[in-house]
Amino acid sequence: LSFNLWMCADGIDILSSSAADVIVDPRALSPYEKAELPGPLVARLVSAWMSGHGDDAIASGILGAVAKSSATAWQQKKQQQDGDGGGMKDHTTSDRRELADKTLEMKNVLVRIASEAKQSDSFPTGLAKKCRPFLWYAANVHTKILEFPEGGMAYRRLLHSEIEQQEHLIESSEEESLLPSEPLDEARMAIVAKASPVKLAYVDASGGHVAHPHKGATDENGRFGYVHDETALRLDPPRFEFANDDEHARLCKKGDPNWKMLTEKVYVDLTNHEAAERRAEHGLARKKRAKIFCLVYTIEKYHDRIPAIRETWGPKCDGFMVASTKTDKKLGTVNIPHEGPEEYNNIWQKVRSMWSYIYDNYYEKYDYFHIGGDDLYLLVENLRLYLESEEIQLASNGGQTLPNGSEDEQTPLFMGRRFAEGGNRARMFISGGSGYTMNKAALKTLVVDGFPTCFPHMHTFSEDVMVATCLRKMDIVPYDTKDEAGGERYMPFQPGHHLTYHPPKNPKDDWYSNYSVDVKWGIDHCAAKSVAFHYIKEDLMKRMHGILYHYC
Repeated sequence: LSFNLWMCADGIDILSSSAADVIVDPRALSPYEKAELPGPLVARLVSAWMSGHGDDAIASGILGAVAKSSATAWQQKKQQQDGDGGGMKDHTTSDRRELADKTLEMKNVLVRIASEAKQSDSFPTGLAKKCRPFLWYAANVHTKILEFPEGGMAYRRLLHSEIEQQEHLIESSEEESLLPSEPLDEARMAIVAKASPVKLAYVDASGGHVAHPHKGATDENGRFGYVHDETALRLDPPRFEFANDDEHARLCKKGDPNWKMLTEKVYVDLTNHEAAERRAEHGLARKKRAKIFCLVYTIEKYHDRIPAIRETWGPKCDGFMVASTKTDKKLGTVNIPHEGPEEYNNIWQKVRSMWSYIYDNYYEKYDYFHIGGDDLYLLVENLRLYLESEEIQLASNGGQTLPNGSEDEQTPLFMGRRFAEGGNRARMFISGGSGYTMNKAALKTLVVDGFPTCFPHMHTFSEDVMVATCLRKMDIVPYDTKDEAGGERYMPFQPGHHLTYHPPKNPKDDWYSNYSVDVKWGIDHCAAKSVAFHYIKEDLMKRMHGILYHYC
């Protein structure tokens, strides 16, 4: 590391890589120098040096290796305490599962430390722009690092694989299909296979904007034809800050269940987010970053809830709009009239008009569309990374190969927190509380093919059930969005509620446990990289933002 940092400062300009030969002789190292670095220090080092230019795969591998080493030591100690004799042996299936779970738990801790290290005052900044990436160092200067016995074959394979992948992405044709590193599991593949691919070309379904749900929006003077500038908030975001020291002390108070869930489990993956931003900035990414349109719905009575959204998560969306009953350009609210009265029991018609307006005006500019109420808190960095993940890219391309960027069709994906209506898994829907996310194919199918014939004049409050019903008629069912540990990403309640809630002995005695599908309870109920929470009013919204982004 010190050699590379020296090269960042001066050496890189005066020393060709061919003139450098790094030799590490263990006999020349002191016992201190040969000692294994503690996990937190490794995480901090990794976050500084390996956070861009394709190094993030290496960083993840290193943190995984450190976590596995620590988990193995933990398991051996546990076995010794249990009188198991210690040492490595042929583990049973339960032993292997315990080791895998502990490894994942420890890796998540290290990833959190790496992410939080970036927020500290002593963290070195700008290394990704000043320094050559680790892979360049490994391939061109310290080539014997690929032969280190300490790293083992897995580490060497990881290095070689990443180098070959970068070369492949540069040299291969954009038309070449890419095979995934892991296939979709059987259950997710069944969801994807059920839906038919949809041509992505825009189809005008407005009918001249003369009737609902395509009549459009009105401006501040009530005239139809208004098109909201959805980029305004991102380009000119208000500053987030606590009003005074008293508010800071009140909202940053420690110890309650919300604090516990947001400091011990859920976090914003800033490390991988910033690495992805740098790859995109320097043209090293295979695809541009996913563009997300965020849609919030409310009524004029609750416009006082919108400033908190605008100061926290709203500006992180590429496009942002608040559908309401009054247009206010300063707040970003837009009046979108709909069939029937403006009331809770007619939200279905409100949603039909909102999605039609989004499709008519913004479909071709964005990749994904998320909707939720005015008490939604969205972790946009986590959502974007999830939508860019190999799993979602694979699912959106039919589940067999990864997209190469030239596709003119897409498999519809309807993503969020799945509920089984009345416990009936044949009638899955997505909870409207934390909202749901659709890719382009799903939005187009819903608006163009679904709305004209699917309950076009029904008045009901259950818009989430209605959307799922209309999509189900076209073989599009909710996608399972749990993470690899079984944690839910889209949460219908506050973080603390999910920490403390436990189902009754008979799950059918409570609607939440009855409707939930294959979930864990307690702290493992939420994914570490959760993307959305519900029932988040102004104070809690600022509190969550302060905790997650280190203002507290």
